[in-house]
Amino acid sequence: MINLVQRLQSFLKYWYFRFMLVTELYMVERWERNFINIFFLVVFSLFFVFNYKILLPFTQYMLQH
Repeated sequence: MINLVQRLQSFLKYWYFRFMLVTELYMVERWERNFINIFFLVVFSLFFVFNYKILLPFTQYMLQH
């Protein structure tokens, strides 16, 4: 079980590191990085809510009629 947790932690650290490199956030200060990460989280959460609450019912309605 501990090995699984360590592997998961390693996997998440690896992908976070890749995210930092691709978005070039490793060059900014820590507070800026936190702000941008929170901004991304909020934007993607709003996209998810919009798709789930508005777009999905609308699409189902259009397909039924």
